[in-house]
Amino acid sequence: MPSPHDPRGLTRRDMLARLFHPVKRAAAAATTPAPAVPAPPPPRAPAGERAPIVPYSTIAVIAGRECLAYQGTSCTTCVERCPVPGALVLHQGLPRVEPSICTGCRICHEVCPAPGLAIRLVPRPPGLPPPTTTVATAPHSPFPVLKPPEPLPPHG
Repeated sequence: MPSPHDPRGLTRRDMLARLFHPVKRAAAAATTPAPAVPAPPPPRAPAGERAPIVPYSTIAVIAGRECLAYQGTSCTTCVERCPVPGALVLHQGLPRVEPSICTGCRICHEVCPAPGLAIRLVPRPPGLPPPTTTVATAPHSPFPVLKPPEPLPPHG
């Protein structure tokens, strides 16, 4: 649209819009994905049955940008609530996940008070073996169940 105040009839805005219009059109064509055929939905378990849970398929990872302890607030909720000894430890006042011990039970993720997703669960890396801890997992649940202590010998 020519401006009435511009004797040449072309404003800077019009000139830049005309200059970058081919670039915008090429960028839009390059980023527009081809229509994909939707994948069929995964098979569902019959009514009343749960899908099988693969134990130890995930581990916890702490996102420093979201974690309150990494932002300077004193917070140790995840370390205090973790049922697996040594899976979440404090290192210089900051929580740290030990991937070789973490069972991926999700408890730290659920109890984290940070407003964002400070503790995320990611797939266990292929080369990382399953954890070997003194924690048992019930066959129907991914959550660890602490083993009862051994009975003490009778006093005598």
